[in-house]
Amino acid sequence: MNDSVRAEQNIKFKVTQKELMALVEKYRQRKYADDIDYIKNEMKGINGLLESLDVTFEKGISLNSLESRTEVFGTNHKDPPGRTPFCTLLMGALDDFMLKLLMCCACVSIAVDMGFADEHERAYHWVEGFSIFVAVACVSLVSSISDYQKEG
Repeated sequence: MNDSVRAEQNIKFKVTQKELMALVEKYRQRKYADDIDYIKNEMKGINGLLESLDVTFEKGISLNSLESRTEVFGTNHKDPPGRTPFCTLLMGALDDFMLKLLMCCACVSIAVDMGFADEHERAYHWVEGFSIFVAVACVSLVSSISDYQKEG
């Protein structure tokens, strides 16, 4: 925000958002007393920082300045994290090594049973492999539904 806009809106802050962000970064990546030296040298001490933010030590901020503070410095509002789609959770549950192994075994079971079964027995020899698929589907669906409900 430039000085002409500040003058138009009668904003009393003498510090910019970038300067405050630099102060926070000094604190986060500090070595020894870098942030304290930054406040002392660049911001003219604690009293200079309070004055540049238009804050009093005894009373804090005034209610009339909330709107201008939001305009100058922004807000801390963050959007809530999005919910993971159910299909993504289901695919993640099916990505388990043991479930993949069971599905391969089910395919082999169906192929071997159907290939070596007698003509009159082929009508029901697929049931064993199919039951493995049903078990895998049940496990993955229950896990996915549970994870989906936890996120909500």
